[in-house]
Amino acid sequence: MERGSVSSGAVSGRPATSIPETRSAASRGPRRRLRGVDAARAIAVLGMVMVHFGPNPRPDTFLGDLYGVSHGRASVLFALLAGVGVALLVGGRSRGQPTTRRPAFLARGRLIFRGALLLPLGLWLQQLDHGAYVILQYYAVYFLFAVLVLTLPDRWLLAGGIAVLVGGPLVYLWGAMEAPAWYTGDPASLDDPAGKIVRDLLLSGKYPLVTWAAPLLAGLWIGRRNLAAPAMRWCLLVLGLAVAVAAALAADGLTAALGGPFEGPRDPGFAVLLTDTPHSEMPLWMLGSIGSACAVLGGMLLLADRLPRATWPLVATGQLALTVYVGHLLLLHTFPELLKRDTVPEAFLTVGAFMLLAMTACTLWRAVLPRGPLEAALAAPWWIVERLVQPVVRGLTTGRKAR
Repeated sequence: MERGSVSSGAVSGRPATSIPETRSAASRGPRRRLRGVDAARAIAVLGMVMVHFGPNPRPDTFLGDLYGVSHGRASVLFALLAGVGVALLVGGRSRGQPTTRRPAFLARGRLIFRGALLLPLGLWLQQLDHGAYVILQYYAVYFLFAVLVLTLPDRWLLAGGIAVLVGGPLVYLWGAMEAPAWYTGDPASLDDPAGKIVRDLLLSGKYPLVTWAAPLLAGLWIGRRNLAAPAMRWCLLVLGLAVAVAAALAADGLTAALGGPFEGPRDPGFAVLLTDTPHSEMPLWMLGSIGSACAVLGGMLLLADRLPRATWPLVATGQLALTVYVGHLLLLHTFPELLKRDTVPEAFLTVGAFMLLAMTACTLWRAVLPRGPLEAALAAPWWIVERLVQPVVRGLTTGRKAR
């Protein structure tokens, strides 16, 4: 991933007696956060910071390869966690049954409102001189897309995810061949024409919906599972690792057999579909990255429950991920000489120091306040709107029942 991302906090349970279907243990219990989801988001923040602070390109050494493990994978983890968060927002349903009208209405409103705020923020941040590809404006599109698929049954989420995983790269590759100018140049920012912004967000950008809907849909499906169950957590960890390794081995074997490696969509023919180069948008890379994201989520869910105190700094950082993300971009813009490094050992030290300071600050903040500054700014307007809308919806529902 060449430029990071963020999502807001997830909630494990939201009692709603109007939902008739049997619900998981996580959603039947009192409202509380799944700390493992927040810890996984902190891991994604760490991966994002490593990519942005470290040398690009990285040296072809063992240390360079180790440092580059997060490249591309951290952004997919953020997208998958966005889907998990959306599913948990409406209560973590089981068996993909639709929610009732009222919670779905409120969830859709919150997602639309969130997207409306993140879109201009992300486009504005992209204008700054930090050398990173901002993901917040893409997040806005992901949330708007989630509004359309929020109540789809599980089988349709899986079918859609598979369709995007296979068909999305074909559309992306076709576009790169037919209109290569769309895929070059600077990313869209707030000053660009609306056409370029829409094209960048949907098709030709660094995190376009045409391919990145796959981890989002996977996260929606995962978020409907009982994430409080140890068996589900172990399943995410083990199967995720297996998928990640299998995809990498398949990509290496197939590209070697065809005379690769292939580096991107401008390579000859459709053989590039077999590559797992980070941010190639190709199926095996996306599949392997989704697998590694599932493994991180499962591992953090297990670890956060077994070591709650030790993992609390990670959890607090994940709960303030938006603040840390925007803050690190502003720091990169203002003090690039303090953060960007040309060697891997220096980058390791800089990333370690930054994350230590960030986790300390987030832990202290959470000891006093429940939300980060930007998280609160994002949530407060909708909280006001929701308090105004809820009595109206309740009155309409009561009147309809009376009739």
